[in-house]
Amino acid sequence: MYRAAWVLFLIVTFMNSGSIAERGHLTTTQMERYDKLTHELIAPCCWREPIAIHRSAEALQMLEEVEQLVSEGRSEDEIKSIYVARYGPRILADPPGIDWYWLYLIPFALLAAFMVAAVIRLRSLVGRTASPKSSSPPELIAQVRMETETEW
Repeated sequence: MYRAAWVLFLIVTFMNSGSIAERGHLTTTQMERYDKLTHELIAPCCWREPIAIHRSAEALQMLEEVEQLVSEGRSEDEIKSIYVARYGPRILADPPGIDWYWLYLIPFALLAAFMVAAVIRLRSLVGRTASPKSSSPPELIAQVRMETETEW
C-alpha cells in the first residue's frame, strides 16, 4: 500500500514537472500574462471555475490554446475576444458591463434600510405602550408608596 502511494506520488510529480518544462519557452512577462488570462477565463464545461484551476478536457485544451496564443505574441484583448466569439461573454470571469461595486453596495444599503425600519417600528411600539400619565388616582399611588417605605 505504501509503495503504491509512493509510485503514484512520483507519477504525479513527473507529470506536473513535464507540464512546467513544456512552458519553459515562455518569458517571464508572457508567463505573467498567461497566468492572468487563465484566471480570467472560465471553464466552459461547468461554468464554475477558471481554467487555471479546473481540470476537465475542455479546460486543459484551453490552457494549451492560451499558451500557444501568448507565445505567438497575441494581446490579452485579442485572446479574450477569441474566446468571447466562441463561447460568449459568459466565458469571462468579469464580464463587461457589470459594475462590481453594486455587488457590495446593495447588501449594505438593504441592511441599513432594514435597521432604520426596525428602529422606526420599535419607537412607534414603545410610544404606544408607554403613556406619559399614570391612570391610577394619586391617593392610590401615595398609599402604595407609604406601604413600600414602611416595609424597608
